[in-house]
Amino acid sequence: MKKMNNEAVLFVLSELKRNNGTLNDKDLYENVNKALKYVGQEISPKEFNKLLLILETRGYIRVEGSRKNMRIIKLLKKEANTSGS
Repeated sequence: MKKMNNEAVLFVLSELKRNNGTLNDKDLYENVNKALKYVGQEISPKEFNKLLLILETRGYIRVEGSRKNMRIIKLLKKEANTSGS
């Protein structure tokens, strides 16, 4: 991921919105990667974590430690336009 993958960003935000703003990192990764594969792309776990860090620093999400080896991802800007319209 040389630059931020716009499709991955949209899939992360829309997947969180679709799940009432909260999802664990493993489920979010699986859902986003599945959607990206559908459009002929892929994201590694390392790239996904980097994307989460970027989205968190930009104020779109919050990453919280829940249990060992599991993080909870929360959508902060519920008004974020993820539909593209």
